[in-house]
Amino acid sequence: MQKIATSKIRLLFDKHERPNLVRAAVMGANDGIISTAGIVMGVAGANLPPLTLLLTGLSAMIAGACSMGGGEYVSVSAQRDAQKAFDKLSAQTVLDEDNGFDSSLQKNYQQHGLSVEHAQNVAQKTNADLLTVLIAKRHYQTQQRLNPWHAAMADFMSFILGALLPLICIVFLPANIKVVGTMLSVVVCLFFTGYYSSRLGQSPSFKGAWRNMLVGILTMVISYLLGTIVG
Repeated sequence: MQKIATSKIRLLFDKHERPNLVRAAVMGANDGIISTAGIVMGVAGANLPPLTLLLTGLSAMIAGACSMGGGEYVSVSAQRDAQKAFDKLSAQTVLDEDNGFDSSLQKNYQQHGLSVEHAQNVAQKTNADLLTVLIAKRHYQTQQRLNPWHAAMADFMSFILGALLPLICIVFLPANIKVVGTMLSVVVCLFFTGYYSSRLGQSPSFKGAWRNMLVGILTMVISYLLGTIVG
């Protein structure tokens, strides 16, 4: 019975946590693709050796993943701390006003024709029911909070997976199609990440996808031109 109850609680928590984790994963992958693509395109434009290109891309991938994962952890932790402080304040307010609320309910019932004793009993029962609802609501909201470690790992891993695409393309594609092939691969992936991130935000999907592609294209073109100038 205890295992069944634990499983039900875990399923409830996962159900509410999953959309936030998907959001963190999609945005992490999107950032990994764009930032790493911009860096490796700049290095490719400078016509540096393949080993330098690989090491630069790997460094950008690890640094970016740590930055995104750490940022997500800090952000979600701050959000949880603020919510906990608000819940604590709300609970204290309810306790402080409990007696006064009970008394006002009793007076209200007396004004509607109930005897003093009956009004007192009804007021106490109503107040107890309201407190039960508030406690249940608070517990439900607590279960909905996103775990900072889960969010950080989702962002960290998805950033690495996103960064691997431009890195693999720029390193292993033949020299004559290296730049074009990388750009095309990145643009296709950015279409899908932009599409799904827009759907998660309940905004026009294709508009978000095209906007995301445009940002990626501009990032790669500017980085490549700068690399060409410096190289």
